Amino acid sequence: MSVTAGSDQAGLAHGELLERLRRVDLPTLGHFLEEGFVDSAVRRLGGPRRMAGTAATLALDAPDAVAVNRALVALRPGEVLVVDMRGDHTHAPIGAVTVAAARARGAAGILVDGVVTDVDALTDPAFGLPVHARGTSCLTTKRLDGRGGRHQVPVDIGGVRIAPGDIVIGDANGVIALPPAALAAVVHEAELSDAAEPELLRRIRAGEDLRTLLHLG
Repeated sequence: MSVTAGSDQAGLAHGELLERLRRVDLPTLGHFLEEGFVDSAVRRLGGPRRMAGTAATLALDAPDAVAVNRALVALRPGEVLVVDMRGDHTHAPIGAVTVAAARARGAAGILVDGVVTDVDALTDPAFGLPVHARGTSCLTTKRLDGRGGRHQVPVDIGGVRIAPGDIVIGDANGVIALPPAALAAVVHEAELSDAAEPELLRRIRAGEDLRTLLHLG
């Protein structure tokens, strides 16, 4: 990444950092970072708003719905449930009931490296919870013994290693997940870039010479 976590911004309080990240355009962060970008095959399938929260992770080693339910009841407000399906892209661990349960726990969103189900319900604004996944399926997890999942362990989601406590942000463009210090190191630069963009767009639309507006090296 282009700046280090040792910058003056790295000491931001967690809540303040999350609030500022909710206002930054995610592609703007892409100007300043090279790591933490989840594979573009993982996309928003439910919920119309920005996802921003703290990772609560589940590594699902078997299609075990009981393990998912246990992770749901352990969620705290503001957390994003992050589910690593361990390469299983056929069984859906998340659907209408689980999304409703996550919302009831105050979750900020759900991120699945796999598929989800009940997509019509998930896109209903009444659910109001962002859900990001690789796709949809009618095949779901089953009520097993609850031992098919490991809670609050590092997981791999779309090529990104996510640990409990990392920040997860997502919108229609994609998902970024990084330790708080890495995002704190670039949030101020991203805010400055966002603030400057409307004027730059205005000048381009006004017909100004692009050679004076665009960085040409």
